[in-house]
Amino acid sequence: MISRLVRFFRRRELDCGEVRAASSDFLDDELSSGASSRIRAHLERCPACTAFIETLRATIDMLRSTAGSGAPAGFRERVNERLRSG
Repeated sequence: MISRLVRFFRRRELDCGEVRAASSDFLDDELSSGASSRIRAHLERCPACTAFIETLRATIDMLRSTAGSGAPAGFRERVNERLRSG
């Protein structure tokens, strides 16, 4: 993992796997400006990764916009019962 991160921050151009691996951090603005710039440069020339990022962003936005709801009544008890009996 460390070697992958070292390559990520040292290389000028990223491959699709690296972009997708860093996509959540990219969308959450948790990368350095250099890493974010390299991802943006990759996205300018890669329609597949652009679609991946756009889909991930839309999914995150949709999930954030939904009201959180708790588990149905009795759910915890049913799970615990299955664990005890299984």
